[in-house]
Amino acid sequence: MKKFIIVILIFINWQSFSQLAILDTNNILIGQQTTFTISCSYQKSENIKWPIFIDTIVDGVEIVKQGEIDSIENENNIEISQEFLITSFDSGSYYISAIEFSKTKISNAILLNVNTILLKKDAELKDIKTPLDAPYGWSDIWPWLVGLLILGLIICLLKKFVFNRKVTEEKVKRKVVIPSDIVALDALKNLKKKQLWQNGKIKEYQSQISDIIRTYLEERFSILALELPTYDILESLKNDKIKKEEKKMIKIVLQRADLAKYAKGKPIDIENEESMKLSIDFVNKTKRKEVNYD
Repeated sequence: MKKFIIVILIFINWQSFSQLAILDTNNILIGQQTTFTISCSYQKSENIKWPIFIDTIVDGVEIVKQGEIDSIENENNIEISQEFLITSFDSGSYYISAIEFSKTKISNAILLNVNTILLKKDAELKDIKTPLDAPYGWSDIWPWLVGLLILGLIICLLKKFVFNRKVTEEKVKRKVVIPSDIVALDALKNLKKKQLWQNGKIKEYQSQISDIIRTYLEERFSILALELPTYDILESLKNDKIKKEEKKMIKIVLQRADLAKYAKGKPIDIENEESMKLSIDFVNKTKRKEVNYD
């Protein structure tokens, strides 16, 4: 009977710590930052749902930076973890509820306390001192004189050897530039013809969709999409003229591809079809209009 109870306790302990939510510290001052880490360990035969946070963990707790999803694979188990740098600008206690990865995989809940900065009642307010003006000396003047002499010499050389020569006009063939939306749509069309996910090559299919969309984003919005993680790409798009609906579309496509590539996730048939449809719709809705490529 005693051995049976020990086995029960070990099983409960393993179930409790196979999925965790951890804070570096539960007490911070307003504006301070702390790291919130979530992790889940599960067998390869199990299916889990990884949580997706956009700007906040809960109301009042903002995400400063979102780390990439990290995974460690053993013989039978997979452990996934992700870190979030968070902060809050309102004092109080914030309850971060348990995260449900699956019906049997549920993390612990956490309480984050945000404290105000206490000031002494007799604290004296002091004026800000203005910066002192340093006196000018020869060491401040001579670099300007040398710069003017060099500039004058360069102008004389340019007049003598460049501007006085006859300028010959050369006919330059204009480079034919294919619009980024046409390149992206053709690539998506060719990928669709390959029928990768239909033949079980889901990871390759999701990776190619991600590369096509990242290349389009890089050329269309001038961001380093091929080098940035998904979170930073979405942050970079905030200042561009892109609608919330379009941002939501591309977020689903890129995060689903990340799960397939790094977290060993396996999107179902409907999700694979949806990724292709969302990618095509996103390119059509965000492509440049009335641009002359002659």
